[in-house]
Amino acid sequence: MNEALAEMFSGSEAMAAALVVAGTAAGLIRACVTHRTRLQEEREASTRTAARMSGLVRLAATGHDLVRIVERDRDGHREVELGACGVQRCETPGETA
Repeated sequence: MNEALAEMFSGSEAMAAALVVAGTAAGLIRACVTHRTRLQEEREASTRTAARMSGLVRLAATGHDLVRIVERDRDGHREVELGACGVQRCETPGETA
């Protein structure tokens, strides 16, 4: 069997075939690593979102008048103020200026 393969391929043809096989294997490995990396990033983002939401639920359960949340991540920088008044001054219906 080896003699038949040796007769089919000359030196340069065998080298070209080996390069094609090596290139294909490298492409498959690269695709696998990229896929696993993307899955890991999505899993981490999901974990961060769950932690953020549980923290916000805990904040909402306490009786704070105003809560300011500053968040920095790969999506950018966010500042959110939660509360009855927000940034502006609150006025209740019976209050006069």
